[in-house]
Amino acid sequence: MPPPQDSTCNETEVLEIQNSTFLHISETVMLVLSIIALPILVVAIQKCVTNAHFHLNIRIIAAAHCISILLHCIGSFTTVFIALERTIATHFTKKYENKKSIYGIAFVVTQALISVIITFGLFYETDLPNRPIYCVLNSNQPWTVTVEIITMSSNLFAFVQCYRMYKINMKLRIITTQTTMSQKYTIEENKTLIQICMRFTCLDFVFMITYFMKTIITEMNPTQRKEYVYAICELTHCAPVYAIVVILAMQRIIKKIQTERVVKLKAEVEVKDDAYFYFFKQQWSQSK
Repeated sequence: MPPPQDSTCNETEVLEIQNSTFLHISETVMLVLSIIALPILVVAIQKCVTNAHFHLNIRIIAAAHCISILLHCIGSFTTVFIALERTIATHFTKKYENKKSIYGIAFVVTQALISVIITFGLFYETDLPNRPIYCVLNSNQPWTVTVEIITMSSNLFAFVQCYRMYKINMKLRIITTQTTMSQKYTIEENKTLIQICMRFTCLDFVFMITYFMKTIITEMNPTQRKEYVYAICELTHCAPVYAIVVILAMQRIIKKIQTERVVKLKAEVEVKDDAYFYFFKQQWSQSK
């Protein structure tokens, strides 16, 4: 609803929105999904904090992302900062394991600042003090679509960068023979985490497209009734659905990748054992 000129609202329009069956249904669905998502998010945050399989900085960024969903503010730039964190981890393989939480905290703070700047830009011209409490607050800044396009483009950049880092770590694993156990662990950790991050980026992008559809629908049909616009906004923003789908899907993906990693490591150990006994037999026969 456009900002009122005389500190009043169109009561008829407010009543139409209030009595909209479609809006009531969409809000009820989101409420039920929010109740379901709440314990899932709490468990996800606890797993992010305590899971020792992942680097501390990744755990900080992932936990902040879950907390932002819990606050109903999807961290749209999370994938970008995960890609940047893994880029730093790849380029500083020899000493990154010794870096504690400095990068993770820095990325989380930067992401929060970006969110604050965008929110301030959307509403800084809005007359908040003189607005009746029953009015709907809606910002129609012309650059909101630009922000959404930049967000989706950043997500694509994150996917491409993660793919590049995966290829680089595969090469590092092959060519680096004189490395410490810590460095080898970092390379293996990078490979695993980047695989997980690429799948997370894909899931995140699907929800970004879904949310962007709301903008396309409202822009293509500006005469659409306000109650339908708000109902569509509730359904497409879908933070609870995002929380449920992404967290459960990522749990299965992480478990699958870790299982494949364990199977592969066991296979490599068996091959090395066979090779050891083969060369041992050769040396034994030559010594006779």
